[in-house]
Amino acid sequence: MQRPKVLIVEDDVALAEALARAIGREYDTVVAHTGGDALALARPDVDLILLDLNLPDMDGIDVAQHLAAHAADIVMLTARSDVASRVRGLYAGADDYVSKPFAMDELLARIFARLRGRSRAVGVRHGALALDVEGRACTVAGVAVPLTAQEFELLHALLERQGRVFAKGELEDRLFADAPPASNALEVVVSRLRKKLAEAGAQGVIDTVRGLGYVVREAPQ
Repeated sequence: MQRPKVLIVEDDVALAEALARAIGREYDTVVAHTGGDALALARPDVDLILLDLNLPDMDGIDVAQHLAAHAADIVMLTARSDVASRVRGLYAGADDYVSKPFAMDELLARIFARLRGRSRAVGVRHGALALDVEGRACTVAGVAVPLTAQEFELLHALLERQGRVFAKGELEDRLFADAPPASNALEVVVSRLRKKLAEAGAQGVIDTVRGLGYVVREAPQ
């Protein structure tokens, strides 16, 4: 079974190396020293992002906002311990917040708690709709639904965090990372995806939240 992967974003080289050694005993690690590198290294196989807020090129809060659509948990690691900073971090997409200085054992325990029971998602479901993440395949009631790369990535993002409303900008960052999209590019992808799912028998999977973005509501059990 493949080990979970942790992206360590820390500009202090010595601390980053210490974190990589400690975390690397249990998980695969990759290290970034700047916000730009973090965004480049936050690939889909990353399960948790340990994010320092004080980075040399951009504020960690901005990095978190860019990564909000990523399926990984975000644990912020920073000397900013005031309530306002913690609140900003949580609203930006953080799942946990650890203040410096910290005890390594406590940090490892928090990482373990976030990743406990979380194996790399090989599939996500919503009623009769199933997404095979590794095989890049979509089915409805067992019947294949061919999707483009962008349609698959959009559906994956929404299904991975069912019940969470994704802002248009978040999804655009995920789908069009290589080049700025046309103003209606995301809406076109959503429309095509909805049509394909509806034709396969999965109607109403993606909801529009007016003025906010898109969401897949959790399917009733």
